[in-house]
Amino acid sequence: MKKIKLYILAMMAGLLIIPASCSKDFLETRPTDQLAAGDVFNSLTGAWGAINGIHRSMYIQYNSVQAHGGMDGLLRYIDFIGTDVVFNTSANGWYLSAYKWVDHRNERSNMVLYWTNLYRLISNANQIINNIDEIAGAESEKKHIKGQALAYRAWAHFMLVQLYADRFVPGGANSHAGIPYMEAVTFEGQERISVAETYAKINEDIASAVTNLEGYTRANKTHINKSVALAIQAQIALVQGSWDLAATSANAARQGFNFMTTAQHQDGYNSISNPEFMWASYVQEDQTQYFYSFYAYMSHNFNSTAIRQSPKSILKNLYDQISPTDVRKTFWYPNAVADQQPFVQSNGLRYNYMNSKFKSVSVSDSRGDFPWLRVAEVYLIEAEALARQAGKEEDAKDVLYLLAKNRDPQYVRSTNTGQSLIDEILIQRRVELWGEGRNFTDLKRLGLPLVRPEASEGGEGGHVASIAIKLTEPAGTNNWTWMIPGAEIDSNPKMVQNPA
Repeated sequence: MKKIKLYILAMMAGLLIIPASCSKDFLETRPTDQLAAGDVFNSLTGAWGAINGIHRSMYIQYNSVQAHGGMDGLLRYIDFIGTDVVFNTSANGWYLSAYKWVDHRNERSNMVLYWTNLYRLISNANQIINNIDEIAGAESEKKHIKGQALAYRAWAHFMLVQLYADRFVPGGANSHAGIPYMEAVTFEGQERISVAETYAKINEDIASAVTNLEGYTRANKTHINKSVALAIQAQIALVQGSWDLAATSANAARQGFNFMTTAQHQDGYNSISNPEFMWASYVQEDQTQYFYSFYAYMSHNFNSTAIRQSPKSILKNLYDQISPTDVRKTFWYPNAVADQQPFVQSNGLRYNYMNSKFKSVSVSDSRGDFPWLRVAEVYLIEAEALARQAGKEEDAKDVLYLLAKNRDPQYVRSTNTGQSLIDEILIQRRVELWGEGRNFTDLKRLGLPLVRPEASEGGEGGHVASIAIKLTEPAGTNNWTWMIPGAEIDSNPKMVQNPA
């Protein structure tokens, strides 16, 4: 079996010690897959192995929970508790209690354990950040390794604060409880700092990452280069309402990237060679995730129970807002039952509006390269941030036109203004990023309520009340904030739980 030069370091987050799962493709020089920092940070080769280990950790199986098949499992959770992904049946139970808005409010659920997974990633990044400067070698090379680790630390804390704290309110004091910001590897439990302080540290880290990655030419898209760091910076700035920074960083990030062709839209969004993939995980054949993979849940063709018994659909009233000449309209099948399209297994169920956006390698191979960032999102960030600035609406329309025209040859440059223009951009965002893990966090950052339209009498096109249970939730309630895992509360005397 091919060995990949990577290291998963011994780590700790707060008082939690997270064991890494066994994997044959980690270095086999120890009886465990964890290596002490001193064994790694004695050369630049070791430091590159450490950063490669973090790249790999984006899609490893974190524990025995099937829904924890890498960080894309977290993004599935984020979409499944939003408005636009519809569960048609309760036949397959995976993610079902999350969909009902139960799991993220239960401190003992598997869902909230992504707290642990993210802090595990942060701890590995911290070992790189805190050791890299002492290694002998070219300063430029050390900066490029450190810049990637800083970007990971910023991204992971950004994900944590969006989920486990109340929303950041642009222009507000944001003095409410955030999360612990881990900059050292320690067994000592840490307390929560404010949301404002959390974002200040995130901003500092991602800005430093951008600086350190200047001049770095990456070997492949699994690595983080300056463009990716700028795109992450744009995501972070958008949540804070830092419109000028969001637009500027997004514009800089997208330079040099191309849109996919109409034919490439039909390939299944599963290949790192896709020109719109800015940052992605490449999954080798000997590293398959089997039933833990994103594509084992969200594709239409893999032979898993989750797909055969519970194919996922788009919300009808979102689908209806897509132009008939838009290539993205072909991702969903409003008449799937009658037309017998798309392909499903012989014993698979069909539901109208089911999706074919995502495809696994084959019916027996659940692999697919997963995009953490696509250039289309960066265009949408830039357009939204410009539209929210006085005097920049025409610029926003120009950016939106570039993306929308690529998707729909008949698209006409927008004549909307004010909130109507922003709403148009947000609809484009919902369509473009469907299934990619943005919906719940978008609702939360925008201070919008959860509104899940019910299915029609025929049982299609919307959420089935008896399956979804949660159809509405006002903006700003406690239910928008994930509970911190009970194990963290139990072991860390400085930790304070979110209100029930």
